[in-house]
Amino acid sequence: MPERLLLIGQRPLLDRLERQLALMTDPPTLLGRVHVADADADADLEPSIDAAVADTAPDAALVCLPAAMAEGITRIRTRLRRLGVPDRFVPTLEDLVAGVGPRNLPDLDPASLLGRPARPVDEAAIDAVVAGRRVLVTGAGGSIGSEIARRVARHRPAALLLMDRAENPLFEIDRQVAMIAPELPRRAMLHDVVEADRTRELLAEVRPEIVFHAAAHKHVPMMEDHPGAAIDNNLFGTLSVLEACVHAGTERFVLISTDKAVNPVSVMGITKRLAELAVRHIGRTTTTSCSMVRFGNVLGSAGSVLETWASQLRGGGPITVTDPRMTRYFMTIPEAACLVIEAAGLVDAGDQRGEVFVLDMGEPVSIDAFARRFIAAHGLVPVSDLDDDAASVLDPMIDTPAPPSHRGTVRIVHTGVRPGEKLHEDLGHHAESMRPTRHPGINAWVEPLPDPEMMDQVLARLHRGRRVQDPGQLAAELRRIAAEVATSMNDRPPASAEASPAATPATGPRAAGFAELPPLPRSRGDRRPSIARPMAGGEDAVA
Repeated sequence: MPERLLLIGQRPLLDRLERQLALMTDPPTLLGRVHVADADADADLEPSIDAAVADTAPDAALVCLPAAMAEGITRIRTRLRRLGVPDRFVPTLEDLVAGVGPRNLPDLDPASLLGRPARPVDEAAIDAVVAGRRVLVTGAGGSIGSEIARRVARHRPAALLLMDRAENPLFEIDRQVAMIAPELPRRAMLHDVVEADRTRELLAEVRPEIVFHAAAHKHVPMMEDHPGAAIDNNLFGTLSVLEACVHAGTERFVLISTDKAVNPVSVMGITKRLAELAVRHIGRTTTTSCSMVRFGNVLGSAGSVLETWASQLRGGGPITVTDPRMTRYFMTIPEAACLVIEAAGLVDAGDQRGEVFVLDMGEPVSIDAFARRFIAAHGLVPVSDLDDDAASVLDPMIDTPAPPSHRGTVRIVHTGVRPGEKLHEDLGHHAESMRPTRHPGINAWVEPLPDPEMMDQVLARLHRGRRVQDPGQLAAELRRIAAEVATSMNDRPPASAEASPAATPATGPRAAGFAELPPLPRSRGDRRPSIARPMAGGEDAVA
């Protein structure tokens, strides 16, 4: 607990706060105050805060102001964070009783919002996959990659190899693994998987037996503006790692995919779909067993909806939801990570089918209903313009709300579907059929192997054209290729009425820099591919 505190707020509120702090068994040391008068709500308080922090060097600052001064509160807390001073917001008693204003939110277990029990972890199955093996995790600093690393560390691998291009997350997961298993041989590699030559050198050096490829760009709207980055990382980064695995003699390669790769309309989804097909294309000629694991949204991951809503709720609301009709599949981070590891054990050594495993995530959840659960879990009443102040009763997980005079309300605002988003996601393509596996929480989708000539053409076109400077042109060409691939694979075309305008297939002039190639053939799956042919040669080559 911070021992030296700076107080910021209105004089009467700080007088009362000091009396409350004095009642503590071990009260903190109060270093001073920055007073905010009613007239100062819009004033520039930064010089006063800067001076107080410089003079007192506090461990933390307590901010106590009425919720009505929301903009002033935000400015004060932002300034403190820029100065490196942790802040704690203390609501007034009046606001606390009324249930309004910024909040210090309690810890919330994401699993409690799912409406279903969490999947049990099969520790024996995880042990059978990783014990005694050299395991590499790419994207090890991310939400899924780091959880996979933590799980693997507890199951006696021969070595754990962590790869990420972001320094701070890589440092943190390396530190955590050291605490979990101090004696475990490990190595943290600060590396971008898109750099294929170096990727091959590193894997040849560390010789992993199992690779979990979690490195990817995942934010749908952002990738609409950066299609080249999505193609580089999600497609050619995947091929870079797989080709390195093949040359290093890796036994198993697992690609972590997404439900957005099914009937994709977004740049992110298309690049992940092409990555799936490219892995199956190359995997059928190698001794490295390749598989993919497809799942939906992960609760509590970096940049996830819960993180956004928590930030909005701390600021007093409103909570934003894109569209009241939107649904998504959800899992918790531990569920997803454990099932990914367990799915790796469902592929036999030398298996060249390139199976796509789908995690059982239950039924899709309405995002609007999910937001209402989140608000209700914090003891508040969700309301929106679409209901009559009590729509939360439609969700059986939410108690009938008390009148707003007894409980605080939080408004839900619908902002509209963002570029690249669909209203509903699928888990399988039209041409795929599902079969059960020996694991009750994992099914496998079966579809024809992609045509080798088609995949060679797709990779060649994207390899040459991904440096196009105009994002709109590049995204248009990517969608054109996706439509051709969908026709070849007998995939069901996306329902454009459910997609945002920016996500519909493009039909304009071909982007400059893309080669004119003959139409893609229908998928026959009866020819052998030449491994990584489009990745060879030239300064732009990624192998």
